[in-house]
Amino acid sequence: MSRLLFLSAAAALLSTVTALPTPPNRFSGRGQIWVLNSTDLLDALPSDRIGCLDAHGALTLNHCAVFTQLDQAPHTLSSRIGSCGFRDENMPTNKDSYYGRDSHAWACQPDDAAVRSPPDENYYTLNGLPYPFICNGNINCIYDIKTVPSREDDGAPVWQYYWGSEEMQVAPGHLRTMWLWVPVASPNAAEDESD
Repeated sequence: MSRLLFLSAAAALLSTVTALPTPPNRFSGRGQIWVLNSTDLLDALPSDRIGCLDAHGALTLNHCAVFTQLDQAPHTLSSRIGSCGFRDENMPTNKDSYYGRDSHAWACQPDDAAVRSPPDENYYTLNGLPYPFICNGNINCIYDIKTVPSREDDGAPVWQYYWGSEEMQVAPGHLRTMWLWVPVASPNAAEDESD
């Protein structure tokens, strides 16, 4: 039943999104990933920013890394550290989530590491949106965080958002967020180099 509701909601979203004028693809090349405190693909604004992702893949207040999107299949993301994805079993799991309790936080690993972003973990944006919000998998455009860092040097894990009939929202105390791609003007743009 929850899968049917999801498919109906996804179909409604796609029909709304495809009815809007299609802007040029602004999700390519190099950019920062801002984390927004919003779940509304049509009304979210850059001013909803609560932080950004660092080179290791964690949510930080201002240590924004520059990421590169592979512009051909499999459309993966990488930072100066290496490939990024949700498959690193060394990262913390979302133990508060009913459906996502076995999911690992997003992380960037050296390209020669055993754990890489798999080819089926691709990242994209939906045409017709006012901003290039980053989705992955099967229209997964919402991400789960437990906390917003309170200090400049703190980092917090980010998980994929999972839901179903047993848990329709994120776990208590968590926030549903979105990722906004903010293009970087040139390859020489400043990037946070802290580890």
